[in-house]
Amino acid sequence: MIFTSLTFIVFFAVVFVLYWRVRGLIAKQRFLLLASAVFYGWWDYRFLALIAVAIATSYLGARALDRWREHRLAMVSTVITLLLTILGVFKYADFLFDATRELLAQVGVQVAPRPFTILLPVGISFFTFHGISYIVDVYRGKIPAERSVTKVALYILFFPQLIAGPIVRASNFMPQLEREPQFSNDEVLRGLKLFLIGFMYKAIVSDSIAPYVDEVYGKLSAFGPGDRIMATVGFYAQIYFDFAGYSIMAIGLSRTLGYRLPKNFDFPYTSLSVTEFWRRWHISLSTWLRDYLYISLGGNRVGEWRQLLNIMITMLLGGLWHGASWNFVAWGALHGLALCLHKLYLKWVRAELFWPIAWGFTQVFVLLCWVPFRAKTFADTMAVWGALQHINAAHFLAMDYKILLLILVPLAVDTLFVSGRIKLRIPGWEAVFAGRPWRLAIAMGALFGVALLFIPLVTRTFIYFQF
Repeated sequence: MIFTSLTFIVFFAVVFVLYWRVRGLIAKQRFLLLASAVFYGWWDYRFLALIAVAIATSYLGARALDRWREHRLAMVSTVITLLLTILGVFKYADFLFDATRELLAQVGVQVAPRPFTILLPVGISFFTFHGISYIVDVYRGKIPAERSVTKVALYILFFPQLIAGPIVRASNFMPQLEREPQFSNDEVLRGLKLFLIGFMYKAIVSDSIAPYVDEVYGKLSAFGPGDRIMATVGFYAQIYFDFAGYSIMAIGLSRTLGYRLPKNFDFPYTSLSVTEFWRRWHISLSTWLRDYLYISLGGNRVGEWRQLLNIMITMLLGGLWHGASWNFVAWGALHGLALCLHKLYLKWVRAELFWPIAWGFTQVFVLLCWVPFRAKTFADTMAVWGALQHINAAHFLAMDYKILLLILVPLAVDTLFVSGRIKLRIPGWEAVFAGRPWRLAIAMGALFGVALLFIPLVTRTFIYFQF
């Protein structure tokens, strides 16, 4: 079920009504766990067994960690290895087999093609990271080992964030399971408002740009340098609204059910450096990698060059987390290199660039890095990058400016006005809704109805579902 589909709207409406009619903390949690299992099983019920294994591994591992404290390091290492093995088999086995086969072919050893392809369970990277977060937080003493398997299962399987995040820390979510959520009109309205904003980001903006991007990147040889560059700018906007849309909707849905998820998106295209970009883009992933990987490698407590190596390792693994291909390795490597160079620049030069230059340089770099993220193969990546060498004024004049406006106008409005970079106040606007939640509810319903008129007929999955 995709958040912008009619199926999900009906599903959530039923869950919402029944959830708030259930009485008692345990009953609410069990009902929400059942709803989450239905949501995940809707994609492919067979993978419910896999996520059950991840839940059992995390739960039993934490209990064992609590019981045999003298073997804590061995216990946590074993659980993390098991969880990463699940992720590795289903997400990276095909990639590693093909890479090894190609490498052996270079030295004259021929290996038969793999006889089958392993299906990739949706959201596997996210629920694996949740399992690791739980066992590590127990190991570090941030939370106790939970005795209730229902609570651990709900933390990992909670449907608003299950498929594409945010990646929620166990130390952030588990304490919320200790109290029964209380219905609040204000919280429900805030949650629905967030869901509506995310819905419009995804269904109206991102899904309207997607067909053009898919057409060009689907057959690059049929398009010239101008279309390749414009499709890349299109993807720059598409992934922004796609991922922002999901993150905002997930947070909004959670609030309507009485739970708080962390901010995952903070207008990254206003960033003046790559370092700032990673503080604003996929915040839950970047902080997870920092706290559970980068710091575990030594972080900045080691020498300067070791610190830079830690950054590169973290970003390379972050790239691989997104997908099993050399394109994602290249994407992670480029961002890792940029982070290292920025750190050295601040140390050696100790002077910030004039902000328009810093902003322009950062955004061009981010845009170019989206090419390997979107392209099917590394050859396609080089083809798009190569188009930059041949772009000229004629290509710009030949661009379809209707598509360009569709791409740039929403991006400019969101980055400049919605982010608050440019203050836009409408006199009396706040007074219209002050103390009148019913007015806000009516306005949101009307806006949702208008949004439905403009959404594309084809419902598209979120980009991050593939991870």
